[in-house]
Amino acid sequence: MRLLLDENLSPKHAEALRALGHDAVAILEIGLSGSSDTVVRMTAIHSDRVLVTLDGDFGNILRFPPGETPGVVRLRLGPATEAAISKALVRMVALLGSRDLAGKLVIVDDDKIRVRG
Repeated sequence: MRLLLDENLSPKHAEALRALGHDAVAILEIGLSGSSDTVVRMTAIHSDRVLVTLDGDFGNILRFPPGETPGVVRLRLGPATEAAISKALVRMVALLGSRDLAGKLVIVDDDKIRVRG
């Protein structure tokens, strides 16, 4: 699975995903810290990576239609601790790692995963 982790996710999460065999890159690792949502989205599209984020704006399908992307994973955790994020990411790649998420919006909650689109 090719993933781009938004800047609200630690590069340590990208490292952990790479250790699991996924092609994961964090925005902070590629020098795009502080970039606008539009730049982050376009980076995901141009690099053909599923965007993984805590940012609720990417869940707004009118503002950021997922149909035009390799996919968007919105982590909706409460609270979004490092441990909760790690657990959600491992669960997400285990369940969806071989699935084509192009054009899909995936919502990962504490106890469920929903795929829209």
